[in-house]
Amino acid sequence: MKVAIIVPVFITGGAENMAAQLAVHLDKSQVDVEVISIYPRQGHPFEKKIEDAGIPIHYMDKQGHASLGAMIRLWKCLSQMKPDIVHTHIYATFYAIPWVLTHRAKQVHTIHTFPGRDFPSVLGKILSWTAKAGKLTMVAVSEKNRVLAKAYYGLPDSRVYYVNNPVDLTRFFHTEDRKGLVFISVGRLDENKNQILAIRAMPEVLKSAPNAKLILLGDGEDREMLERETDALGVRDAVVFAGNQTKPEDFLAGADVYLITSHMEGLPLSVLEAMAAGLPVIATNVGGMADIVKDNGVLIADDDLQALTREMIRFAQDPVLRERCGKASRELVKAFDAKSCAEAYMALYKAL
Repeated sequence: MKVAIIVPVFITGGAENMAAQLAVHLDKSQVDVEVISIYPRQGHPFEKKIEDAGIPIHYMDKQGHASLGAMIRLWKCLSQMKPDIVHTHIYATFYAIPWVLTHRAKQVHTIHTFPGRDFPSVLGKILSWTAKAGKLTMVAVSEKNRVLAKAYYGLPDSRVYYVNNPVDLTRFFHTEDRKGLVFISVGRLDENKNQILAIRAMPEVLKSAPNAKLILLGDGEDREMLERETDALGVRDAVVFAGNQTKPEDFLAGADVYLITSHMEGLPLSVLEAMAAGLPVIATNVGGMADIVKDNGVLIADDDLQALTREMIRFAQDPVLRERCGKASRELVKAFDAKSCAEAYMALYKAL
């Protein structure tokens, strides 16, 4: 069986991480995998991870916004590759659909965020029509999003599956010899991730835990605004903007509590990785977060500063609570092992 995994571009992100891990962990005795990026090579660690596994990556060298040239190059690449399954992520799906509709291959599309908010309505209709035509099967990364996707796209069970996001459990660890208390959040610095909520909680948190730190891993268009807010609140010494990091596991290992304050999510890999590192989780109750934040942490309402501040203080003051929730995280995340995820996708590929 030949599988083409297609992403828009290799940057730091959950969808790109998931695609890379899936490519590496698929059973190569049963499937021949090649990866395609719509944009040019980025020199990202995900690319190296894939290539080190002996998997070729093809680049369509897209520039700017919608690109007919990139679509034509993708058409030629797929025609030469002749895949049985085309597995797409994010908006790469729309570059692949024309080829899939005119060939015998089947398409699998993983939904990484809240159904209905990932694409404009007209593109959502194209996705729905392609699925109803029997050429595309959707996969949600949480059970809640699977139910939502079925309703939003008007599809039967046979066209929407649920497969866990994968996490490489062997990468993550937890150190015990630490000073102070570290909250950490990993993700693109943008409006949706809403890191400003955590920054605004810090003045009150520091009154109860003067040694507390907030580490933000990632970069993005909101970084300057977030730094200005940090300065305005007088918490610059307690907030670390660490930027993009090739080994987030090293930062997670030295942290105490993981924060995710997003407005929208599917089932983010960053949280699973934090759980693998044995961290308790404070998260907004959006998307599939309720599927993974149970005895290992607490859920709060979206954009609820008072609740976030209260829970950060509670976890800062209670080491027993942190230890108990950290142990629960390590147990819960075992169900998301990358090998199990790859086996689930293999079964789906075979069924199609």
